[in-house]
Amino acid sequence: MTRFTFYGGAGEIGGNKILLEDKDARVYLDFGQSFNFGSDYFYDFLQPRSVNGLECLFEFDLVPRVQRLYNPGSLRFTNIAYEKPDVDAVFISHHHSDHVGHLGFLDEDIPLYMGHATQKIIETYGDLYRDLVDIGVHNNVGTFRSGDKIELKHMLFRPVHVEHSTPGAYGYVIEAADDQNIVFTGDFRRHGPKQEYTDEFIREAAKAHPCCMLCEGTRMTPDPETQYSESQVYEKVKGIIQDSKGLVFANFAMINIDRFNSFYKAAEECGRTFVIDTKMAYILDSLREKIPDLPDPRTDENLKIYFRLAKSCRFCDKDYYVYERKYLPNMVTYKELNNAQKEYVLLTNFNKLMELVYIQPRNADYIYSSSEHFLEGEDNEDMRTVLYNWLSHFKIKLHKTHCSGHAGKADLEYAIKKIKPDVLIPIHTQNPEEFRKIHENVIVPDKWGSIEI
Repeated sequence: MTRFTFYGGAGEIGGNKILLEDKDARVYLDFGQSFNFGSDYFYDFLQPRSVNGLECLFEFDLVPRVQRLYNPGSLRFTNIAYEKPDVDAVFISHHHSDHVGHLGFLDEDIPLYMGHATQKIIETYGDLYRDLVDIGVHNNVGTFRSGDKIELKHMLFRPVHVEHSTPGAYGYVIEAADDQNIVFTGDFRRHGPKQEYTDEFIREAAKAHPCCMLCEGTRMTPDPETQYSESQVYEKVKGIIQDSKGLVFANFAMINIDRFNSFYKAAEECGRTFVIDTKMAYILDSLREKIPDLPDPRTDENLKIYFRLAKSCRFCDKDYYVYERKYLPNMVTYKELNNAQKEYVLLTNFNKLMELVYIQPRNADYIYSSSEHFLEGEDNEDMRTVLYNWLSHFKIKLHKTHCSGHAGKADLEYAIKKIKPDVLIPIHTQNPEEFRKIHENVIVPDKWGSIEI
């Protein structure tokens, strides 16, 4: 008998924290933080003391009060005594915080398994954002590639890559006791340039004839949504750049490499230079080891690196962090952008709006190509108003084009009907009941509840 306990990812998008128990094996599938984590109790400067570990989080049942799981520092101010862990491993699907955000609480001796690119991305983001990205100390981190096999007691874990809005995303085909196979999708899509990754996962999952499938359903909505593809995003971006009479601003998540490639290619084909910042340059440098076809930010003739005005106001090497200085030979500043605005596309985001004061854009276009939630969610109203005020002040035209990192309803149905699990368990979704329309045996999990198969 196999048991799943859902400490996160049930009835919500994100926050995957799923305990899989099979005979004497105890394994977590992801260990993430929910998107709305703590919002009912904490606000602005009212935050739990990080040095007190899990004290406040236990108080409000924001993290499961489970013994033999957490490290001594996390338990220091709680009433749970530290004991050596009884968890065999944690298997990570990809690096997004809703899948890895609570790894820092775990006991250092619990083995972690993740894709080789996921580990590199976590390391890179940790270098750039040390205060924001911290998965803690772990004594045993195993990395894998698609097709590898990981034996754990009587179980066998087979990671297979899937397409998502970030590199290094995986689903798992798991061989459990009594010849029962389990499929865990992680987060996936089929409408980007690496659709073949997800299709391979679907084929491997179908071959396993799984007794159970844990399937993400971020975009399983009651009403069908328009499913834009990455190629459609590229075509729209290219059209905007072609028609623009001034500087084009690009706003997208830096680790969305597919989106970077779309803007890079569109800028090149329109005869413009794509300007990125030093952080994006560092990310490209770090990932080129794993993704060899990425351009070299130090030498690529279609890329320039934007350096902000700092300290001496003379763009000297001492003005910048050590990691930034290697990109100085490929530097561009606000002066070049101001003088030749039709020659560039500039990567930017909300926190870099101050650069507009120096650049003084004329007839510019701003392409927002990231999560729709920022431009639509009620909780972002203040930031959205500020953005609109800046764009209005500089008479910049706003455009929106984006495609999700998650499969739409049609592709979810396609995957489920191809894999044909005996039991379907919807996770990472706010609409689990919608799965009943496409599968006859759906068990909807409750948060902190268990399901036995």
